[in-house]
Amino acid sequence: MPLPLILLAALSLQAHAAGARPITPPYDGNCQSPAWSRNGARLAYEVNYHQRKVVELYVYTPGAGEPRKVTPVQRGAASSRGSAVTAGFAAAATESVAHEPTWGPTFLDRFAYSATSAARDQDLYIDRASAIAPAPGADGGAAWSPDGRWIAFTSARTGQGDLYLVDAHQIDQAPRRLTNDADASELYAAWSPDGTRLAWVGHSDAGDSLWLLDGLDGAAPRKLTTWGHTQTRPSWSPDGNHLAFYSNHSDPKRFDLYVLSPGSAAAPRLVAQGVVMGHRGPAWLPDGSGLVYVQDDDDAYDPIWRAPLSDPAARTRVDTGTVGNGDLDVVRGTDGATWLAVAAQGRVEDETRDFKRIYVMQLP
Repeated sequence: MPLPLILLAALSLQAHAAGARPITPPYDGNCQSPAWSRNGARLAYEVNYHQRKVVELYVYTPGAGEPRKVTPVQRGAASSRGSAVTAGFAAAATESVAHEPTWGPTFLDRFAYSATSAARDQDLYIDRASAIAPAPGADGGAAWSPDGRWIAFTSARTGQGDLYLVDAHQIDQAPRRLTNDADASELYAAWSPDGTRLAWVGHSDAGDSLWLLDGLDGAAPRKLTTWGHTQTRPSWSPDGNHLAFYSNHSDPKRFDLYVLSPGSAAAPRLVAQGVVMGHRGPAWLPDGSGLVYVQDDDDAYDPIWRAPLSDPAARTRVDTGTVGNGDLDVVRGTDGATWLAVAAQGRVEDETRDFKRIYVMQLP
């Protein structure tokens, strides 16, 4: 039995007995944005030190001891030739922000992320390698295609937040520009599970809308939502038939959870009202049968719910035993079970609740 599977099984026994358990050490900053690798064997997360304006990135591997801090490295002269993502990386740089991990396919066992460079630009990096497609300005919001071939990201290198595409097979080649809208910035790119379509958010003075590119062969993007205010953070269902997203079009002071079908003219369907908007977008159950989300309810300590797609009203509460829940992610682990990771303020019985930590449990 592989080590991650053994450790996940051990965590499972604890989780069934008492809900979610913390897997991160105490920090004097808030943990956020848990991101499972695609097979659930690793978990990346951020620690936000608000007062110092520092964000650090860590990777937790069951059975490997303390989480590993991710430190960007500078590209050496040797990496100017060839396409190996590890070629020529040298001394680590001192960074103030490292965040937004996006996992590649399992066979790569790597993720891309955004970090502040030595020149104080925001560049993209690959874990245990150096910057990719560096340029003046801010790069971020990367999304790695399921087959590992492409990395889409938002860049301000042209003065406007446009989407660009890096070929991971030719990492040293200049990225290709995908969008060129003078009136909007393109954010929160999300690949369909088959890697053929790309959804994103078009941010403009008129509001934020969802857009879709049906292929990488020059097809024109199409607009998926027409509501006012904000529609954001699209997340594909595992079968690629639906997109879940957040919207405040009904009430600007409240975000609700919706699902739409990109191949249908039907209006988006409401899943839940008044939810906590996660950094990574809505979390689907691995079988695509429903969504897991945090209810924005201070009186109930922001509980976690799971709602079936077939009947969202038949939702059930997830008994994590945690309070002050926020960002979460769900994955099917190496043991075949469904695992939840959530940033929470603490457990119900805790006498002291200060900074958020990452808690993990197996979903029943």
